[in-house]
Amino acid sequence: MALTTPMSGTVGALTHSVVTIRRTLILTLALLVSQPDDRLATAEPSPEPTVHYGGAPTALRQGDPIEDGDRSLAAGRFEEALSLYLYALEQDPENRHALREAGRAAHAMRDFNRANLLLTHASELTRTPDPELHYLLGEARWVLGQTALARQVHLQAKTEIGATPPSRIEKLWLARIESRLGDRATANAIYMKLIAAAPADAEIALAQVELHAAAADWPAAETSVRRFLALAPHNTRALEMLAWILEAQGEVAKEFKLRETLAGKTERVESVRDYGRALERAGNWAGALTAYRRAAELPDGAKDLVLTRALERVEQRMAVELGAGAIARTDPTATGIGVFTGVAVPFGRASHWTLRAVHELVSRNDIQVYAGEVGAAVTLRQEEAFAIAGAKLGGIDVEADPIEKSEHRRMLAPGVFAAASSGLLAGHFTLSIDGEIGSVWRETPAAVFEGGRVDAVAAHAYVSGLGQRLVIDTGGQARHLRLTADAGMAPSAQQLLVWGGADLLVWRDFAREATGQILDDDLLRPTFAADSAVVGYRHYEMVSESEPMFTTRLAIAERASIDEVSVTARKVFSRGRIALEARGGIGRDWARELNLARGGLSLWLAPGSRSRISLAFDIAKESVRAFEGERRTGWMTYHVDL
Repeated sequence: MALTTPMSGTVGALTHSVVTIRRTLILTLALLVSQPDDRLATAEPSPEPTVHYGGAPTALRQGDPIEDGDRSLAAGRFEEALSLYLYALEQDPENRHALREAGRAAHAMRDFNRANLLLTHASELTRTPDPELHYLLGEARWVLGQTALARQVHLQAKTEIGATPPSRIEKLWLARIESRLGDRATANAIYMKLIAAAPADAEIALAQVELHAAAADWPAAETSVRRFLALAPHNTRALEMLAWILEAQGEVAKEFKLRETLAGKTERVESVRDYGRALERAGNWAGALTAYRRAAELPDGAKDLVLTRALERVEQRMAVELGAGAIARTDPTATGIGVFTGVAVPFGRASHWTLRAVHELVSRNDIQVYAGEVGAAVTLRQEEAFAIAGAKLGGIDVEADPIEKSEHRRMLAPGVFAAASSGLLAGHFTLSIDGEIGSVWRETPAAVFEGGRVDAVAAHAYVSGLGQRLVIDTGGQARHLRLTADAGMAPSAQQLLVWGGADLLVWRDFAREATGQILDDDLLRPTFAADSAVVGYRHYEMVSESEPMFTTRLAIAERASIDEVSVTARKVFSRGRIALEARGGIGRDWARELNLARGGLSLWLAPGSRSRISLAFDIAKESVRAFEGERRTGWMTYHVDL
């Protein structure tokens, strides 16, 4: 198992799950709060079949579609109402009433693109104040990200409502508008007056909760929702919002228990889905898969895009994965060409077995060395922690060298390896350790050519801050290196490397993520690629001590003191089916008085949701481990879930 020093991609891997939660939290809370409209928010959809003009019975064709639409809208049959209004608009495209009410129906269905179009057209035909129209139009535009246009129409609605609106619904609209415009104090004051008059009104109470949640004031949000739950302890929407608030505050155990209770008592898709997400986050992928499948079987489960993606994601994680690839690399003294293949078989809650084999042919001055290795490992995973343990059996076959008068040598290299990582302090501190004993030393083609073996142990400590955008990394690695020998003791070297630095996530959009849940080329850890850019800095200190026979065959500097700055950028295209990564770093070794540089490109292609092709190339001049010269590596891999 290769032991690596930290790369600038650390931030993306460590912060993905937390950032995803933060990114979706406020939107989810918003969806849990009904629209503040007495006629739309309180009505339940009718179980009656939807009627569409154009395909409706003759009797319905003879009625007035606008009057029928008004009745359907008042009864909460939003899809039916929208169809009726759209049929009326086919006959009269400028009918303001049909446009306005169709927009309201689309808004209630959360079809905000259509609501925006319909309400915009209705607004253009409006000659008298209509605060509801302008309020709903502003809300649709906020959801669609049209902030400037949303502010403009909300200011118009605010003027039409006035400073002291007489009705409850207009007060709710005004509070929402003040919140959108950034005046949280005024909005909260309106809600407090409304709550004082009607403390058990769910719409008012949960709108105030959303106000605090939108500002990430989780203590205030929790206070508000618990105050309402004291009066309505079984309100499902309030309990779901409390679960989100607990999650945002890191109260994982309380949040998990609440979601488990909700999923057991309700048949709401959202409750069961979010329980599955809690199980997934806790590392129980098998349990999450069961919950997601149950949610998918519920009414409207097939319409939940978030659920569909979650189900696909976990099904891929729990699938058998095959991987294979080829690699070509060079260093100043040797060239290597290799192939590898393996399989990962899941078991239990979130664990898997791995079997992997690699074979490489390395040549130097017409002399060839064959190095093969087979290994087996088990990966155990739970929330914010994992452990890996495995064994390898390597074989090295070295041709005789008549010039050096060396004999044909064959060597077996049994080895073991292990790794573990655990997150502490609500994910703000992570400690990891990994090591190996007796493995084939594959760091460079020259190391393989010399029949190298390695014993090593490394430790990392990560501390995150700035909303998971900053990760401070420190650690160290100790290695014992040895080469094959015709007779006697194998020449060896000892090396100690320590480092410290930080990675800063300067740009991110984790909504744009590469398709597939694919493991790395060792089939041990998940990979991740999403739109992001990371800038990193590291300072390295290295000391080594080599026996004379070792240095005549493989030169390693005795001392290195390196400062390095690195950049990693990832971009995802074509709905996750194509992803690019560019990486590079420059540094200075003050001990050896020379410059270091490295760079690389990777391309991911996803022919389907369950497979991925990877192409990559890296070039490096000098090394933080004090290897001299230029090294180039290119590889191609293919992974598929069965």
